[in-house]
Amino acid sequence: MKAKLLLVVAALAVFSTPLLISADAPKKAPAKKTEAKSDQDTYPFYGKVTAITSRTLTIVRGENAEAAEAKFNLNASTEYVNGDKPATFEAVKVGSWVGGSVKKATGEGHDSVLKLNIGVKQKGSGKSETPAKKKEETKKKESSKKKSE
Repeated sequence: MKAKLLLVVAALAVFSTPLLISADAPKKAPAKKTEAKSDQDTYPFYGKVTAITSRTLTIVRGENAEAAEAKFNLNASTEYVNGDKPATFEAVKVGSWVGGSVKKATGEGHDSVLKLNIGVKQKGSGKSETPAKKKEETKKKESSKKKSE
């Protein structure tokens, strides 16, 4: 009986040892497939149109005089949209705010516009009011309602 018990304990020790060793081994993290930002070939843009031709789009990235100017190539594969709706090249006007995505140039020259959205709003134009101003307006509306009643 002791021999059988000793045999069972030895068998358990032999078969459970690899399980314990593998449980202690650190798991390797899966390799990340994301590229560094500098290695990406597309990026977003946003700005005010200063000039547009059938081949180039020139924008400034802000309202102030020191704002950076950027030139991009337009081609047959450029997609024009106004929000979610399709648009045309003729819909792009000087002075309008645009956004979209650009593909980096492989050699010399300007980056190419993949998608041009003409339905964007100027950043900061829809600034939300401070809570104090909202409170004042609410009080004014309530007082005007009481006066009219």
